[in-house]
Amino acid sequence: MLNRWYKSFYIKIFLSFLVTCILFFVGLALFWNAYFTDLFYKDKKELLSSRFAEVSKLLPNVQEGTISTRELRFGVRIIARSINGSVWLVDGQGVVLNGSSEREGSVIPKAMDPLFIEGLKGYSGFIAGQYRFDPRARDGLLTYYAPAQMNGQPIVIFLNVPAVEVSEALAAVRWNIVVPLLFSLLTVGIILYILSRKLAGPLQQMNRAALEVAGGDFTARVPITSEDEVGELAKSFNFMVDQLVQWEDARQEFLANVSHELRSPLTSLRGLIIAMNDKVIPEERYGHYLKICDYEVQRLQRLVNDLLDLARIQNGMDVFRTRPLLLQEKIGETLELLRTAMNDKRIALQERMPDEDDEPVIAELDPDRFAQILQNLLYNAIQFTPAGGTITVELRSEGERAVIVIRDTGIGMAEEELHRIWDRFYKVEHSRASLSEGTGLGLTIVKHLVNGMKGTIAVTSELGAGTEFTLTFPLSESWDY
Repeated sequence: MLNRWYKSFYIKIFLSFLVTCILFFVGLALFWNAYFTDLFYKDKKELLSSRFAEVSKLLPNVQEGTISTRELRFGVRIIARSINGSVWLVDGQGVVLNGSSEREGSVIPKAMDPLFIEGLKGYSGFIAGQYRFDPRARDGLLTYYAPAQMNGQPIVIFLNVPAVEVSEALAAVRWNIVVPLLFSLLTVGIILYILSRKLAGPLQQMNRAALEVAGGDFTARVPITSEDEVGELAKSFNFMVDQLVQWEDARQEFLANVSHELRSPLTSLRGLIIAMNDKVIPEERYGHYLKICDYEVQRLQRLVNDLLDLARIQNGMDVFRTRPLLLQEKIGETLELLRTAMNDKRIALQERMPDEDDEPVIAELDPDRFAQILQNLLYNAIQFTPAGGTITVELRSEGERAVIVIRDTGIGMAEEELHRIWDRFYKVEHSRASLSEGTGLGLTIVKHLVNGMKGTIAVTSELGAGTEFTLTFPLSESWDY
């Protein structure tokens, strides 16, 4: 139970914000403590620094013999009285030298050993300590330590000054800092807990709704209770579920279409094979019906190939091998392959290409996939254009894009059909009882190929007047001649 509580999202949010606030308040408290400590000790630090300079001036005189040890002791004690504290001259063994204070000849307190070591290393500094040299003395002491030389030997000078009033003032200031911060932290903690609960509530609802959707219940929705980012997330979740419903419907329709498309040729094949096996069809007619079988097998092969092609493109498995492509040249090659089919149906072809003197139209495309797009669109134009009609292929550049227009004078499409031509297995001839050898996947593949090469495709059509497809692709700046 405790582990589950700890893993709760809103508890994680609450604890994260709370720890952040605690760290902030601790940092703030440390800053103000350091600030006021430095402020309150400032005068005493300046006093100790100046007195250290006076003591340092006396030491060379002892070595030169200008003053005696007694005079040194007298001078040091005068300086100690001026700061109402004590001055120690400590040798390399930690013993207070004669001539510094009433602790002459004794070892410094253990609490000051770290400062003594730092001084011997050549460092100096201040420290406010709570230690006492006299059991009857009150807490609070400011110490300044610094290295020096006496009679050619390294020593450490300690200047100790009582700082009881400063310690008491700092204690009062610290209480005035800590208490408000604690109350502020308590208030912020309560606010954060409420906010984290409010933030995590919709997420918990989304979690339950997601589990219901995963279980197959597509009626689950998340209530939208705000217009902020959480509300937007709830809207996005509901939109996602709506899309899943549409995709599920499309999947069911796709399976039904695939089953239908596969069942028809398989039924025909099975019927013909049984008829020939049972001798219902005369042997002299076998050749004719075997051709029908071959046609149905080709239909199945085209359907399977188109399905695999579409699956690769939609799943991102199809890799476009793009390079700068001269569109005039590639379009010309594709038209040459289809010219015979147009001539057989007595369809006129009009090519509108840029003049030789104009700038060549070059785009970054996959040559094979681009040819596949053109062939699909042109085969459709040939199929739905009656004898005597015209197919126009136009290439031009507009701004930074190449534009290819394929226009026919065929039977055209109604407005409601234009919205469905990109759907899988949709065939325009279903509504007009015309025959087609297509699988209903050609235009779906075309749209995915165009989008995959950063292009766009649009279609306009008028029933009885023809259809026009417009392709656009970004122009390429490079070209190897």
